[in-house]
Amino acid sequence: MAARPSTARKPRLTLKDVAEVLGVSRTAVSNAFNRPGELSDALRADILDKARELGYFGPDPAARALRSGQVRQVAVVFGHALGPVFEDPLSIEFLRGVAGELDARGMSMQLVPDMGRTTSLAYAFQTTADALIVHGEVDAALAPEVRAFSKPLVLVDAEVADVPSVRMDERGGAAAAMERTLSRRPDRVLVLSPIHGSGSSVTTHRSRGYISAARHLGFDLGCMDWLEIAEPRPGEQPGRIEDYLQQLPARTKLAVLGTTDTMALAALQVLEGHQQVDVVSVVGFDDIPAAAAAGLTTMRQHSAQKGRLAVRQVLDGEESDPLPFELVVRRT
Repeated sequence: MAARPSTARKPRLTLKDVAEVLGVSRTAVSNAFNRPGELSDALRADILDKARELGYFGPDPAARALRSGQVRQVAVVFGHALGPVFEDPLSIEFLRGVAGELDARGMSMQLVPDMGRTTSLAYAFQTTADALIVHGEVDAALAPEVRAFSKPLVLVDAEVADVPSVRMDERGGAAAAMERTLSRRPDRVLVLSPIHGSGSSVTTHRSRGYISAARHLGFDLGCMDWLEIAEPRPGEQPGRIEDYLQQLPARTKLAVLGTTDTMALAALQVLEGHQQVDVVSVVGFDDIPAAAAAGLTTMRQHSAQKGRLAVRQVLDGEESDPLPFELVVRRT
């Protein structure tokens, strides 16, 4: 991996700069961010919209501490509440990687839920941390704010043009999963993906990887079925999988690809008690602990390494190629 100089910080706009550009008083700009009751709703909305177009997201509460060097923190911003983070083995491993790298530097970590608990990253950007690691998808509407952010920032498992990111080789991992699947010579392949998952770059890349590998290996794409299901909870058996199986001719040689392990595990529970089809392969994605317990063949990602690289990239500018997945072959 090549190292490049640390990400340069953009000059931070001041309240005075913004007031001059907008043609209003500094008091009006300050009130828009700190004392909304002092302005009409229309004027406040106009000031906030124009300020954010300029890349200004309000007074920086960390400025004094950062200038004195007393604060050395990295904030990890999640797109959802923190509760699920501590229930997800991959997220825990990721945070372990981040924490290990920060510990070695004598730095601390902040956790910011729900993109700052608004539909905008503006509140997350008010963190006192020196740098941000944004974990998860970034809505296209937030891309201008991400690009305008004045502190070092790196995305994880997301893509915004001209913004550094750390991600897995989703497409390559999916291609390897499909190669394993087709080596079992199925009549049909069922791909399970999350409902509305087409908006996710991870789901999109995995789906494209499946298709490109199937096409490359000469498998008839007309024999690939796609089923969107809600992300099942442990032990859940989505009824849509059972409905799908009932439509297949008897003795169909079926292979299943889950874009996550939880989806593959849900399918496995349905399939193991099913006599209609011959199951030749079930392959998941990510290698959560439950996958090993169930004997699920899957694509393993190294989440702790992803966390370490995110810190190195945001603080040191250390670039990395997309991280590879590892095929873990078990009984399925």
